[in-house]
Amino acid sequence: MAYDVFVSHAWSYSDRYWDTIRLLETAAANVQGFSFRNYSVPRHDPITDPSEAIKIAKLKALLKEQIRQSSVVIVPAGMYVNNRFWIQAEIDIARTGFLRPKPIIALRRRGQQRDPEDLMAIADAQINWNSNSLAEAIKKLC
Repeated sequence: MAYDVFVSHAWSYSDRYWDTIRLLETAAANVQGFSFRNYSVPRHDPITDPSEAIKIAKLKALLKEQIRQSSVVIVPAGMYVNNRFWIQAEIDIARTGFLRPKPIIALRRRGQQRDPEDLMAIADAQINWNSNSLAEAIKKLC
């Protein structure tokens, strides 16, 4: 079964985004009955506007559309502290933007010493950096 995922990201931390995508690809190759479709916001289509308020509103609308199409939101925990504004906006959209809230998976970075407590408290699943664990969490929550 294909699961629709939204991976939270900031392009300044694009390595974490691509590492998460590779983790999902590994899961799709190794976990029976698991595949995924990526509904994250594409980097090749940036939003620009001279007004910061309009730019933020446009980006939030785009995020809402992408999250609407997904079944689950994956948040790499290492990005949460430095990109809290946007990641929290994504979490808020996932939680309150739809009739049925989208589950949140907090993905701990390998070797990470501390996890953001705020993120861990609101996530439906907190998992270590492991492709099988990620696939199983997605399957369970969806």
